[in-house]
Amino acid sequence: MREDHSVAEMANEVLMRQAKRRTDRSGEPIEEAMGAVLNTEAGRQLRELRDGLHGEERAEESQVGMVRERAKERVEDLGRRLGEPPKFPTHR
Repeated sequence: MREDHSVAEMANEVLMRQAKRRTDRSGEPIEEAMGAVLNTEAGRQLRELRDGLHGEERAEESQVGMVRERAKERVEDLGRRLGEPPKFPTHR
C-alpha cells in the first residue's frame, strides 16, 4: 500500500485482486468473479469501507483514526470495569 492511496483505492485493489484470483481458478469472466467477491462478507465490508464516509481519506490517516478509536474504546472498557469515568486528553 502506498502512503498516498485513499481508502477507496486500497479497497478497490483488494477487491480486484480477489476477483482476478477467482477468474484464474474458475475461468469465469472478471465481471462475474467481481460480483461473487462483492457478495462475500469480506467483499461487503470492503465495499462499505470504499463507499463510506472515509473512502476518500488517505489510507494512512484512516488507519491512525481506527487505532485511536480502538484505544479509546479499550480505555472506556477498562474504566467501566474499574468503575471509573473515562479520561481522555483534550489535545490531538
